[in-house]
Amino acid sequence: MTSPRTLLLALLPAAALAQVEPPPSPVERVHVVEKRPFSESGRTEIALFGPVQVNSRFTRHAGVSAELAFHLRENLAVQVEGTWFALAVQSGLTEELAHKVGQAPVASDALLLEADALLGLELMPIYGKLDIFDGKILRLGVYLNAGLGAAKTRLQLRSSDSVGGRSFGDAGIRPAAGLGGGVRVFLNDRFTIRLELRDRIYSSYVSRVNGCGAADAAEIQKSGLSATGLSQGCSAGSFGSNENDIKGAAASAESQLRSPSASVVNNLAFQGGLSWLF
Repeated sequence: MTSPRTLLLALLPAAALAQVEPPPSPVERVHVVEKRPFSESGRTEIALFGPVQVNSRFTRHAGVSAELAFHLRENLAVQVEGTWFALAVQSGLTEELAHKVGQAPVASDALLLEADALLGLELMPIYGKLDIFDGKILRLGVYLNAGLGAAKTRLQLRSSDSVGGRSFGDAGIRPAAGLGGGVRVFLNDRFTIRLELRDRIYSSYVSRVNGCGAADAAEIQKSGLSATGLSQGCSAGSFGSNENDIKGAAASAESQLRSPSASVVNNLAFQGGLSWLF
């Protein structure tokens, strides 16, 4: 039978080890993957933007854009967008060249975007949150979008310092595409701030202005309202209301149509806006 003294000696090493172990910390760190408090899947979204062109070497654009989207999944949506550029004019550099040395950029550089309509998809591959203002959670999403559609274009024929101000000629409707990327800031389950960079791409090939080709414009520049032999759909009166205006606008159109280009225009714009989910 083991004596009490022998049992005490056997327990002494275990007691020594127990004393050197650090006491348990009163603070415990627990990592939790939080489930999103709401989902966009199956919901419709309306957004309003204010786009402003940022690559404005030859042209300047600013306007308003509206977007309607349906979220097929939490991170995938189909969307339709329409944009109207209330400001679509040549840049100060372009007008200065025209005024001082009589030089105008080719139509592919000076082509102005009046409006467009695009149908496409939006993908939001990144979603995260930030802890700000002592426990307030800011929810963010990074997205990409792409679409195809049509654009309505025009050419500026007179500069802002001309008598009567700027004048424009219709350059027709042409295929267009859009590529963009941006950030969503979720204010709550309904309202979102959107910050986006959007590249609107459209064909720069211009062969007619106001229905007139380069040869028509040259004849109108020479003869004004009495020009003859014009192609079907071309009218000298579409370039202005008096003889001087008509000849000047036709001269500008002829110089821009002289060397058509088959390249494309990249209209890069920053647009910020607010969207509503319902």
